[in-house]
Amino acid sequence: MIDQLRTMAIFQSVAELGSFRQAAKTLQLSPSVISHHISKLEEELGTPLLYRSTRRMSLTDAGVALLAASQRMTAAALDGLSAVQRRATQPTGKLTVAASTPFSQSPYVETFTRFAQTYPDVQLSVQLEDHSIPLEGSTIDVAIRGRISDLDDSSYKARKLGKVHFCAFAAPSYVQGRPVPQSIEDLADWDWIQSPPLPWSAIATLADGTEPLRTPRVVATCNNATVGRKFVDEGLGFMIETYPLVAEDFRSGRLVHLLPKVKFRPIDVYAIYPANSPKDGLARVFIDFMMEQSWATEHRFGLR
Repeated sequence: MIDQLRTMAIFQSVAELGSFRQAAKTLQLSPSVISHHISKLEEELGTPLLYRSTRRMSLTDAGVALLAASQRMTAAALDGLSAVQRRATQPTGKLTVAASTPFSQSPYVETFTRFAQTYPDVQLSVQLEDHSIPLEGSTIDVAIRGRISDLDDSSYKARKLGKVHFCAFAAPSYVQGRPVPQSIEDLADWDWIQSPPLPWSAIATLADGTEPLRTPRVVATCNNATVGRKFVDEGLGFMIETYPLVAEDFRSGRLVHLLPKVKFRPIDVYAIYPANSPKDGLARVFIDFMMEQSWATEHRFGLR
């Protein structure tokens, strides 16, 4: 089949150029090789394709029909090659990204939007869950996680995006009239919105590495950061989340930054993707895009 396609391409060149010699020059083959292929093709088809004379060459009816078919074949092949080239320069396809629910908020959700605008031919699918989705056997291309302890090194790779910092915050209506907290221990007298539902000891030790002596009263528990933030806005209590999610709220005064002098220990954030992902595939394109965002530098997330 491949030999026949090659011979059809040679025939097309002869027919379009009107000369064995010109076709040989264009294809960088000898005239005898060109003549051999045409004769072989006519023999296989059982009909002449060309009328040959010392002065001119013309196509038979069969030659006209074969030239049209060959030209359609060539056009289809060129379209296919162009499509592959366009895919390399302008990514296309479906990209599935898994992350935790805080990524539904600013500035993370705007990053997804900008990615979709930058690569309009990519169908972006975002799966937000408050628990880690098993990657093995899934269709997930990139998972953004704060840990890689359960990563199967043989099947997946992890690229460190950077570090993410936590902070404590509350609504102005809740803070008003309360003494300004100076340490993580002072928050034990406040009302805690537990989201995510982690023990206080796990969160408090991010501040100075020591176990807290007291635990704040849990006024609400939810495994969804959006719901937890709504509780905060309504003045139910304080919450601890990643700094980029609330930085703009601090600047605008919608939220109060509690313990601004207390440096919570950051956690590393990774982009996890299949080890066999192409070097220039959508997963790598998305990860590079994440690390180029301006907010990543501002909030120390995504630093190389």
